[in-house]
Amino acid sequence: MTLAGLLFAVLFAFLCAVFLVVVFARFVRRNDAQYEPGVSVVIPAYNESANIRASVESVLNQDYPPEKLEMIVVDDGSTDGTQDILKGYPAIKVRRLDHQGKVSALNAGVAAASHPFVFTLDADTVIVPDCVRNLVRPFADGHVGAVCGNNVVRNRRSILGAFQNVEYHLLNLIANSFSRLFNNGIWFFGSLACYRKSVLVGIGGFKPHARAEDQDIALEIKRAGYRTLNVPDALGETVAPSNLRQLHRQRSRWWVGTLQALFKNRALLRSSRSPSVYFLYLNQAWWSFYALVSLPLIIYQVNYWLPYNSQTMTDLGLYLLRWFSLLGPVWVVAKIPENGLQLYSVFGVLSGIMTTAMVFASLKTAKQRLQPLHLFAIFFYFPYTIALNTIILVSILTNRFWKKSHYVK
Repeated sequence: MTLAGLLFAVLFAFLCAVFLVVVFARFVRRNDAQYEPGVSVVIPAYNESANIRASVESVLNQDYPPEKLEMIVVDDGSTDGTQDILKGYPAIKVRRLDHQGKVSALNAGVAAASHPFVFTLDADTVIVPDCVRNLVRPFADGHVGAVCGNNVVRNRRSILGAFQNVEYHLLNLIANSFSRLFNNGIWFFGSLACYRKSVLVGIGGFKPHARAEDQDIALEIKRAGYRTLNVPDALGETVAPSNLRQLHRQRSRWWVGTLQALFKNRALLRSSRSPSVYFLYLNQAWWSFYALVSLPLIIYQVNYWLPYNSQTMTDLGLYLLRWFSLLGPVWVVAKIPENGLQLYSVFGVLSGIMTTAMVFASLKTAKQRLQPLHLFAIFFYFPYTIALNTIILVSILTNRFWKKSHYVK
């Protein structure tokens, strides 16, 4: 078997495992008891005048007992109109720092919280009215240390926004499936998360060295013997990067930060018996390796068959369209009577079917209407994954993620 064949076989096996988890999770029902503890909502903000009002209003409009809900906004030295907007909400506790960074702002908010649960919310995120109510229900189980909800993209009316929105839905589906099936989450999204304050304080709060402080704290909570869960009906909308430069910056921080957090908390590989934890390590290792080798192999394969498909501009255009869209699997199926069944072709078609099925299932689960841009993003999702893998590759090669201070235990 060639290197390309081996790589594709592993990728296919990986997709099959994820697909099976998603399918089996559909048959698991978890009904959390009604639970209404006191919750402190902490919103770190830095120059968020464009978003802070909508975020604050969404918290004030929660279907939750007002006496059990407090809001703390930590203004991390904003120089725009964030402070002026906050003055219009006298019920909000405002703490001001001299631009010390998000981790310091989060820890300051936790220190000021008076309730036993701390809900951290990004200043560019808006939550639905029943978000807090749904988010805290799993805490009725004393073994749950933290939970996170599901975000979708607010600015999804652009091409890049549509791709990210499809990606967010797909990641939500996978994360929720692992959480439901194994009663323990994998990815943790701190933009919409809630923590048991006693656990958070007990492990020393958010760490200043962590580039992905949300994933780092979730792993530390697991090391402390608690579970983290995903709550699919705790919904929010967040502002995603609006250009490729912002996307690279965000995903580089996420990927390298998660690698740091996993290495730092590698003791979980010995102490945890959760498939979700093992999958998180496997997922990060696999896609890091795949990013290193996939781009050269894709270029090689496209170029190898190019002479046979470039007699005319129409042939060339259709060839590239088949390579980088869902037209490819359809074409392979249509050509089976002529070319016969080939193992790689079967794998390719099934991979496309599984991925597309999960994307449509994720959109249906979130009850989000299909827009033309969604269909465009789904049809051309493969090039978007190449872009993400390229970002991972550049991040690994250029970031000093091996710096010793990043791996403090």
